[in-house]
Amino acid sequence: MTLDLLLISDWTEQHVMYVSNSERLTGVLICPYCHDYVTILSDTNKRANEYFNTHVEKCKPSIHKTSILLHDVPMPICPAILSHPTIEYLMGYGLMDQFKAQRGFITYDFETLSDQVMEAITDQTTLLSKLSRLSIASTEVYPNQDKSYEIVKRCYTLFDELSNNYKEQLEKYELPNSSSFVHLWLAQTFESAEQIYQCMKYSDEKIPFDRYVKVLGWNSSKFNIALLWDALDCELWTMDVPIGDLNNTKSITVTHKKSHMKLQFIDAENLFGSITLKACVKDYGDNSEHKDVFLYEVINSKNWKEILVKTEPFEYEELKPYLKGGYSITKDDYDQQFVDFESFTNRLEYLKHYKINDAEIMVKPFNKFN
Repeated sequence: MTLDLLLISDWTEQHVMYVSNSERLTGVLICPYCHDYVTILSDTNKRANEYFNTHVEKCKPSIHKTSILLHDVPMPICPAILSHPTIEYLMGYGLMDQFKAQRGFITYDFETLSDQVMEAITDQTTLLSKLSRLSIASTEVYPNQDKSYEIVKRCYTLFDELSNNYKEQLEKYELPNSSSFVHLWLAQTFESAEQIYQCMKYSDEKIPFDRYVKVLGWNSSKFNIALLWDALDCELWTMDVPIGDLNNTKSITVTHKKSHMKLQFIDAENLFGSITLKACVKDYGDNSEHKDVFLYEVINSKNWKEILVKTEPFEYEELKPYLKGGYSITKDDYDQQFVDFESFTNRLEYLKHYKINDAEIMVKPFNKFN
């Protein structure tokens, strides 16, 4: 039910009156259907009233056709910005000077195991290899009041599923016992997203601020999302309709059923164009960062437990069988692993460092646009 009210104030007292006939009060008749046809209410000009009544009869919803009214002067079309609840509120109350960008986000990256299968799917299609998940690393960016930020690094691997306290970790997040380390990472990421949201939201609780955090992966639309897919819908969270298709998913939003926190998975490559992560870091990062080298070609689903617990760097003899299969490695890359490996006790720890570094070096290029 809608009521028309008139507020009268002399700055000391206020009176609210109910308006039974707003048209008679204003002296203006407006078509209730198209809201475009207007005439001045007149007791002497009967013809104007007749024209108005005739128009209203023709403009009833049963015969009214939707039309598009174009502005005489071209206007910028930016509905994604102007229709945003936060911007609508700030513009409506003249508070745009308080607007702030969403500077908190999360980056992530997978490492996989590749197994050659050479399986015939159809007469014309052969599956050459199959990828499975080995690890996932992420960097969480917590913005401060100034332009600085704090980061938290995490990495989960298949070895976590073999740990003695893995079941306890699943119980902490109320995950089923059959959950993978990717489910565990997602549960932790939802928890971290809540903290990032608290850092980003406005101090004024009246200003609307959507409960979501961006999760950015490099080339994720063709790679990472496929590895995440089976974990994006479970008892604790649900996946919305993705933007794009299965072969090139631009964005997926996953919502936690209890906290209603949203994780928006976005392919970071869409923001920078078709360049490699190494090139992006070189162009938009700084000289303090570089992409490390990890000889992942040696590892597969049959030997990962044995290979990753070794305490020495990869030897060239280990690589020979894989180099014949079409893999290549430069001498500089091979020598670089010896330099990087010195700070770690085994190959697993170096793997974690390598993947965390891949997730972390994305942070500065993204922050340049905030």
